[in-house]
Amino acid sequence: MGFISWIGCLLVLGYQAGSWVLFKAWPSITLLDLLQIVFGIDLLSLIQHFSLEVAFKAAYVCFTTELVLFLWWLGVVMFALMIATQILFKK
Repeated sequence: MGFISWIGCLLVLGYQAGSWVLFKAWPSITLLDLLQIVFGIDLLSLIQHFSLEVAFKAAYVCFTTELVLFLWWLGVVMFALMIATQILFKK
């Protein structure tokens, strides 16, 4: 999962770099963009399914978190969990 996250990070960075080279614009791809494309989750569905406080917090995180950073740190966490489970549950 760590490698998959980092490959996804590199793919998103490649897309952004290609867009910058071709169109001279660096597209900001947030976590909310991914959630809308993959799961169809938008702000209205967040408000409908969660309390107002949780929906605002989730919307803030999704709006402000760049997809590249999310994928990078997800990869770091996956590798850290892998190492921790190997240390704790070593056979």
